Amino acid sequence: MIILDEDPRYPEAGDKFFIEEGEPNEIAWLNKSFQEFGNYADSYQTGALNLINLALNDTLLRDFHLYPAVFLIRHYLELRLKELIQGINFCTKQNKEFPAHHRLQNLWDEFKIAYASIGEDANDTRFQAIDDIIIEMSYFDPNSMAFRYPVDKEGNKTQKLEYVNLSNLKETFIRVCFVFDGVASLIAINAEITEDLSRDVYSNYWE
Repeated sequence: MIILDEDPRYPEAGDKFFIEEGEPNEIAWLNKSFQEFGNYADSYQTGALNLINLALNDTLLRDFHLYPAVFLIRHYLELRLKELIQGINFCTKQNKEFPAHHRLQNLWDEFKIAYASIGEDANDTRFQAIDDIIIEMSYFDPNSMAFRYPVDKEGNKTQKLEYVNLSNLKETFIRVCFVFDGVASLIAINAEITEDLSRDVYSNYWE
């Protein structure tokens, strides 16, 4: 067990993982707004960056932070892309449909098609750079398994990497986040406008 400077202690009768009472500085808030892709993506983004920062500052635990950090990065990418696709669908079709699969490359391609369909440039230099990054992540972790399990369902080793430069990982992730989060904000604004227009039309219909 990789817990330093801790005295051994063991479960006792009545212990639970989840209780809702405690001191204010002990309580984290989970409410229904966190049932949306964007809020989940924000949480995984924050967790990944915090883990990388811990890894960069802790040589003893550095290697142990890497697996969950990269898993969170990949999961952020998947959730953010689903959020973007869902947002565009709401703006164009007034539904909240999103792809149910986990294939990152397909999600990226589906997003670009949807983004272009609303008149946006899906081939600018930022997206061209992200093309290669998505291809890279899809190669090393095609099914979100490589940083969760040592082997796949057939027993094949999932890990193709040996070393990762953490500073580069963090910087590249931040650059991608600026693009994805910026697009998410733009789509969110348009979704709000769409929702307001739909509400006005509905209200006028019944007047």
